Amino acid sequence: MPPIVTGSVVAIIGLNLAGSAVSDAINKDLAISATSDWVRVMIAVITFLTAALVSIRLRGFVQMVPILVGVIVGCTVAAICGMLDPQSIARVEGAPWIGLPPFQAPAFSWGAVATISPVFVVLVAENKGHIAAISEYMGRDLNPYLGRAYLGDALATLVSSLGGGTPQTTYAENMGVMAMTGVFSTHNFIAAALIALLLGLCPKFGALIQAIPNPVLGGITLLLYGIITLMGVRIWMDAKVDFMRHKNLAVAGASLIVATGLGVKGVTVAGMNIAGIALGTVVALVLNWLLSIGDQE
Repeated sequence: MPPIVTGSVVAIIGLNLAGSAVSDAINKDLAISATSDWVRVMIAVITFLTAALVSIRLRGFVQMVPILVGVIVGCTVAAICGMLDPQSIARVEGAPWIGLPPFQAPAFSWGAVATISPVFVVLVAENKGHIAAISEYMGRDLNPYLGRAYLGDALATLVSSLGGGTPQTTYAENMGVMAMTGVFSTHNFIAAALIALLLGLCPKFGALIQAIPNPVLGGITLLLYGIITLMGVRIWMDAKVDFMRHKNLAVAGASLIVATGLGVKGVTVAGMNIAGIALGTVVALVLNWLLSIGDQE
């Protein structure tokens, strides 16, 4: 996959998630008509600026955790403004400290297999784009480890599905965090995985995460998704992709517009929903292949 494709895929991921960031920061109707709407925007802006300034201005350990600081400050402001959901607070208070997640035995279905199988094409391109982005930020060629990334995703999804869990993949939000902190050590992610497993056995912590107000999430994801989008642009820049060539304009432009236009809602074809990220990735792959036929370069 050439840089025009991997860069497009990474940019698609960020742009495709832009709608959720903005709607969290304002509201689902995207209309500012009441005082509470202005308060939501203020909370989102304070959260965003806190995380951004911590990563830019501060040094030491605090600079490594801008997202955490931003969430804490945002939740504090939301509490002062009375924007915390009482029902969410009640769920936190009533949740037990220790508990097991609901498990479900797997069941085989050809229909489910046929529906989910084409997604592997998207994940192949997505993983390649993620590793390309991290390679650029680290200044190190990580392509030799691409097979390990695919194998890790496959094994994680297999284990998760056996217990009724969701499919697993490399998550673009982690790329944004790594880009902000400049920390790329795999030891940190091993520690994070172990901590996450322990916290997964604490329903109270899960309820606490779900109690984070939407404006706070909007402010944080505004920063993260923006960084993800620019990672795709950086892939183009570092690879010196020539946008004077009409082929590159067609591949990048069409895939970005398709993915952004569909957003997370996607399009439903014959009862199967295809998200914007998936279709945009397929468009980038297919267009690059078709328009490269007979290409002299």
